[in-house]
Amino acid sequence: MSNIRQLPAVKLLSSQPFRALLGSNFANHAAVDLRIMAQSWLILELGASQFWVGAATGLRVVPALIIGLFAGVMVDRLGGRIVLVWERILLLLLAVVTAVVVFSDVVSLWQVVVLSIMSSAVLAMGMPAMQTLVLNYVPKESLQAGNSMNTLGASLARAVGPLMGGFLIAGFGLGSPFLALIGVYLLSLYFSLRLPRTRLEPSSERKTSATQEIAAGLKYIRSNPVLLRLMILAFSVIFNAALVPIIPVYARDRFDVGETGFATMLAAWAVGQGVAALWITLKRDSARKSPAILASTFMFIISTVTFALSTNYLLTLASLALVGAGIPVWGSAVITLLQTQSDPKMIGRVMSVFSLSLQSMMFGWFLGAWIGTIIGNAEMLLAGTAIYAVINLGIILTSPQLRRL
Repeated sequence: MSNIRQLPAVKLLSSQPFRALLGSNFANHAAVDLRIMAQSWLILELGASQFWVGAATGLRVVPALIIGLFAGVMVDRLGGRIVLVWERILLLLLAVVTAVVVFSDVVSLWQVVVLSIMSSAVLAMGMPAMQTLVLNYVPKESLQAGNSMNTLGASLARAVGPLMGGFLIAGFGLGSPFLALIGVYLLSLYFSLRLPRTRLEPSSERKTSATQEIAAGLKYIRSNPVLLRLMILAFSVIFNAALVPIIPVYARDRFDVGETGFATMLAAWAVGQGVAALWITLKRDSARKSPAILASTFMFIISTVTFALSTNYLLTLASLALVGAGIPVWGSAVITLLQTQSDPKMIGRVMSVFSLSLQSMMFGWFLGAWIGTIIGNAEMLLAGTAIYAVINLGIILTSPQLRRL
């Protein structure tokens, strides 16, 4: 029993601030995936093609690229808690507007796309805050466990959100998930308000503008070989993300499993994330993180190729679970390295650039949906996987400094 209490995960769960952060992030991730699932099915039901499924998510990256950089400065100036609370409030308001539009009986494609883009712009505010707050509430020796527990919470949320949407649509119609979205964002805001305040350097001491601070952050990353290579790895997920808009297409056209089958495919992905994140959380922190990054690269390659070529529904579920399992392996290693290799005064800006890489995944969704209509979905996925493999293996294998970490 005493050995169990000494596990990093058990120690972290005894901390009220960290539990509040987990609760806030869990609800937020559930809401994000509930929205994506519901809007993807709504777009198809409106008669639009897979191109617009990708566009509704992929075009969200445009405002996020701008806002995300300023979000890092806001976190460094104001602290993650304030930024996170305001992000949750704005997301709640957007959820209310979305529900009103859907229930108006005159909902159109352009409204769904615009509201999706707006929600992504707001999410870009909160992503650096979520990742930097771990540093406020978790001791350095438990960072990997803290990051992995965040990933575990996100994985569970990504199972709950789509499944909730699928069963709500099947039982109560297309509008019901958007009502549920309001309740989930209320829960996220409640937990965010329970986060304790943290001490910050007084903002009056700052002499530079926000744009100057952004430029300083980008220069800092560019001058640090490890951070620069990690960022290139992070942005390569654009090529991984290309399979996301293909999932509802496969569910409807290849396997004919309907909205609940689509939700099950998303849930399989989330279950894979959850199992891998739980394993990382329970094991002792490893000194080197680069082997985990390399292992996740092979997991993504194998699973994406299998998904692209599979004509068996169960095999497709297994491939999606493996895709999901690679995410916490990759994420906990990369995020922990970014946190530990960065100057504390720059951490908000470093994590904001990393958050942009996660936002850029949505551009990968757009590219996947668009290119898939031109050359075929399987061919697009195989080409994207090849590019991803070359970038990742090249970055890791050519950097002795990164391989030592």
